Amino acid sequence: MKGLNRNIFIVTAVVLVTLLMTNLYVMIQSLQAAGESKEHLQLNAGITLADNLITFKGKTVTVILKSGQSMTGIVKEVKNNLLHLEKISQKEFYDALITIGHISAIEARVR
Repeated sequence: MKGLNRNIFIVTAVVLVTLLMTNLYVMIQSLQAAGESKEHLQLNAGITLADNLITFKGKTVTVILKSGQSMTGIVKEVKNNLLHLEKISQKEFYDALITIGHISAIEARVR
């Protein structure tokens, strides 16, 4: 009986160690994948304002209009000389459609 209990204990310990090591391996792989998927976004003076906005699709930007007003939101789409900005900050449930020609500057977090 003592031998049987000892064998069950050893098998249980081996299974637990194997599960812990597998879990650790999966966590390490997930962290490495998350580190590699970070994009390095940057503004580029060599391309148009619209092309700069396209690179920030899905990211938060602040656009400063020629009128001096600024709007912060997530770039949803840039098409037909228009910027679709969604989830406007400080305005729940609001989106904006802005003519690219009315934008004087873009601010974006790049680092």
